[in-house]
Amino acid sequence: MPEPEEEPRYRLLGVVPREIEVRKKQEPDDAVFTWPHFLIRHAVVAGATVAVIFALAIAFDAPLQSMADANRTPPVAKAPWYFAGLQELLAHVHPMVAGILVPGAAVAWLALIPYLDRSRGWRIRDRKLLVTLFTALAVAALVLTLVGSLFRGPEWSWSWPWQHLYLEL
Repeated sequence: MPEPEEEPRYRLLGVVPREIEVRKKQEPDDAVFTWPHFLIRHAVVAGATVAVIFALAIAFDAPLQSMADANRTPPVAKAPWYFAGLQELLAHVHPMVAGILVPGAAVAWLALIPYLDRSRGWRIRDRKLLVTLFTALAVAALVLTLVGSLFRGPEWSWSWPWQHLYLEL
């Protein structure tokens, strides 16, 4: 007896043979509904975060510094800690390199990592080159930030942090 002809299944991408399973049946225990479970949990965490920040703002005083006076500059003109690494880099290399090329290359490199790394695995030992490169750049940025924040004093001279801490927060 001849076998009946299979009916083709139509999908967005084309014709699929009938024996290929297109979708797995989802068990009821696998599903978590967005409302109310997910959104309520997010709302609770967001509310707790706002409450903690509000309590910290009430508990600790954070006064502003004095008004800016062009006739009297502070003894140490330093960038805040998050720009101290770039300011330290500016002290050693050309401003075009430190201010534009290095940050631009870092952002471009971080954006291109998923396209450059085509290894199959997700473990660290499968991606040794990129993990090593990322670690080296992260350590260099950390060292520049620590040196610029903690070890620079008046007129950008070297000073030990235990002698006097010239830290701009």
